[in-house]
Amino acid sequence: MKKISAVLLIVMIATQKTNAQGCVAVRQMGGVHTMCSGDNSYNLKKGDMQVGVNFRKFHSWRHFVGTEEQKQRQNTGGGIGADGIDHGNAVNIYSNALDFNFSYGLTNRLQLNFTLPWVSNERSQVLRQTLPVKDTFRYSVFARGFGDIRVSANYWLFKPETHMNANILIGVGIKFNNGKYNATDIAPQSNGTKRIAVMDQAIQPGDGGIGFTVEAQAFKKLTNRVYGFVNGYYLFNPKQSNGVYKSKADSGLAGYNVYACPDQYFARAGAMVAVGKQRNLDLSLAYRFEGIPANDAFGGQVAYRRPGYVMAIETGVTYRMGKHSFSLFVPYNFKKNRIQSAADIAKQNMENEKIADPALKVHVQGDAAFADYSINLGYSFRISKR
Repeated sequence: MKKISAVLLIVMIATQKTNAQGCVAVRQMGGVHTMCSGDNSYNLKKGDMQVGVNFRKFHSWRHFVGTEEQKQRQNTGGGIGADGIDHGNAVNIYSNALDFNFSYGLTNRLQLNFTLPWVSNERSQVLRQTLPVKDTFRYSVFARGFGDIRVSANYWLFKPETHMNANILIGVGIKFNNGKYNATDIAPQSNGTKRIAVMDQAIQPGDGGIGFTVEAQAFKKLTNRVYGFVNGYYLFNPKQSNGVYKSKADSGLAGYNVYACPDQYFARAGAMVAVGKQRNLDLSLAYRFEGIPANDAFGGQVAYRRPGYVMAIETGVTYRMGKHSFSLFVPYNFKKNRIQSAADIAKQNMENEKIADPALKVHVQGDAAFADYSINLGYSFRISKR
């Protein structure tokens, strides 16, 4: 029974990666890599397989410029809904996503992982119509389909057989560009017509770039029932842009109107306690930090993105029943920050070149919508060779 605590801890840290945050298009990069089994090992042994599914749901609607919330966007500017209430001109994004995961143990310390995401995203926004009559109303567009496939390999630095109370896992992977990054839907226009339009970057199933991931996980037993853990990853997306145009370019800013293939990152640290006589129920509390940087680590920067990050407190519960594992994690975002993008800085520099008086210099920084929290459900099942 003592080994089960370590087992459930690994289930928890392995299944939690990152979540989309609304207009800051952080895509799900999760995947179930390890879990408990009948012999109480936290690693996949040679020839063992594991299948699982992760579901995530969130609603983003709070707009921020930097860390300052634009509260007026929630109740002014039109957007009368079917309920007759003015919901403001805030962009609302509703996201539902499933990750289908498969893992295979090449050895007792090395495993291969495959993840196929599927997403269904809705973007609700306000249209100011001029013809045939002046009107302001809210409408929705959608983007659905398979996201970018991810393949990775993970390796335990120490032998799991002799390190049940502490271990470190490292991994590398590839994110492919099979997911649609130019999905379209029919959108109403200000002149009263409708046309097929490319959907916003925030709800596209894919980003259009081939990326490379690095990740690490670690855990350590602190007391009889308490474990500490850390995990994180970084996605390098070297491709500058995917060729999809957001809008017409401002004069002198060609290139910044094409959607970027952005990097993204995630880090998490916390503690878990095993409860109950069988120790097959875990409660956890963790700090999370995730987002999209303003500039990629590699590749060009002349493209459009909404960079930013969130800090969250995450509560979680994990339950084990034989070879089955069930989990629920709910991170609450207590800090949201839409940082300056490369496009913001380029526009700011262009405007300030025309202004001689330093006191009249302008600051350009776009906004983005964030979710307060997300719901993350997971299930996995071990198939032992034996």
